[in-house]
Amino acid sequence: MDAYQRDDFDSWLATIDPSIEWQAVAIDRVAEGAEGVYRGHEGMRRLWHFLRVEFDVTLVETQELRDVGDDRIVLLGRFRIRGPSSGIVFESPVGYIFTIRDGKTVRAIDYLSHEEALKAVGLI
Repeated sequence: MDAYQRDDFDSWLATIDPSIEWQAVAIDRVAEGAEGVYRGHEGMRRLWHFLRVEFDVTLVETQELRDVGDDRIVLLGRFRIRGPSSGIVFESPVGYIFTIRDGKTVRAIDYLSHEEALKAVGLI
């Protein structure tokens, strides 16, 4: 997340396995044109471009990290995006479930609430 917040694509991509599958549920719900599922490093390039170019501001504030076993981490936080042409700002809680293997993210799913993410890993 540090590399993402610094807008450092190469460092961010270095933390992601080439076989990644990222289910961008939260972005798909709020942003027209999102693909929903992004695969591989090429998919990560499209996701990065979508988040960094299609929107003026994309911020993820980490509030809590939890190790939930099975190589999974839950990140609970907030995200903020602003449409470049409309100027409309959208803020929301966000929850991510990351599956990490050999130090790289192999799967990610994002949710528009902490409750959805916690429920998905069986914590509520």
